Amino acid sequence: MSQLKLINIITLTFIVLIGTPTASLAKAFRVGQLPNGSVNGCANCHVNPAGGGTRNAFGQLVENSYLNNGNVVWGPALASADADGDGFSNGHELEDPFGLWASGSAQPGTAGFVSLPGVSNSTPGGAAEMFSLHTSFTGMGSYTNGYFELKLIDADNGEMLHQETVNNISAADFDFIIMHVLTSEGNYDLDFWVDVNRNNTYDAPPTDHAWRVQLNGVINNVSSSFTSNSNYTDIGGTVSVDEAVEVPTITQLYPNYPNPFNPTTKIRFELAQQENISLDVFDVRGTLVANLFKGMQSAGYHEISWDSRSNSGESLPAGVYIYTLRYAGSMETGRMMLLK
Repeated sequence: MSQLKLINIITLTFIVLIGTPTASLAKAFRVGQLPNGSVNGCANCHVNPAGGGTRNAFGQLVENSYLNNGNVVWGPALASADADGDGFSNGHELEDPFGLWASGSAQPGTAGFVSLPGVSNSTPGGAAEMFSLHTSFTGMGSYTNGYFELKLIDADNGEMLHQETVNNISAADFDFIIMHVLTSEGNYDLDFWVDVNRNNTYDAPPTDHAWRVQLNGVINNVSSSFTSNSNYTDIGGTVSVDEAVEVPTITQLYPNYPNPFNPTTKIRFELAQQENISLDVFDVRGTLVANLFKGMQSAGYHEISWDSRSNSGESLPAGVYIYTLRYAGSMETGRMMLLK
């Protein structure tokens, strides 16, 4: 055998041996483009958990309809689809039922609840089976700095399943995600109100403004929206705001959500006691670009939205920003990424 032929055979063998693993490794980055993708790795999309080769039902769906320049396009459309037909959406199985997660941000939901969206016999179990609720509120600007309270109630037995409170409404538009609280065929009341007269107590409308959204015959994850209006509903009760709010035991700054974001994100923190605080945003050079709150703030849970504008109202460029919460001689920080 000539030396040239031998070299060609060796070269061909080398290509065959390395070809498949290289292709597999080249696409492993897609794991990071799925919420909680690292829980199951390449098994999210491939029959072989090591990756490469035949794709499962979810992998086929992604390959056919949700790739852009080789990158996974994760969002509400892919999240709401049920690739393997097991009755649970792709987003439900990956703990992002509404497709709001973005690559590079903190992983959503509970990692232990994740199942395989492309394998029909891999389904959520126990509490993970329950559906989630996403509610968007818009047009609430007239209630800025007012107290807001939301309760999710089982309409069949009157049991309160979840409660959210905002001591100071900071933006006209905001939303809540309540994970794994709804059961199939269940009926629910979403009751919420604003302390318009600021007396720290719920008063029947029109003194305070209150509404009820009914969710009947739930069969899947629910995404609902509410726009401020004057169709008030007396949701009952005489709960004192001071009694309703559970005071945290420690002061804590939480990761902003969503992250990355465009153009608005929410910064949440808890105060164990009334504090004189400052919530600020800096660019990566350490220049102060926005002061979101400065002054005395009550104990409890707080949420402040930032629309990516500077103190002067200028829309800031894409990039990494640092937010800080200063209180009682201490400081906590977080990083967030603005996309354009």
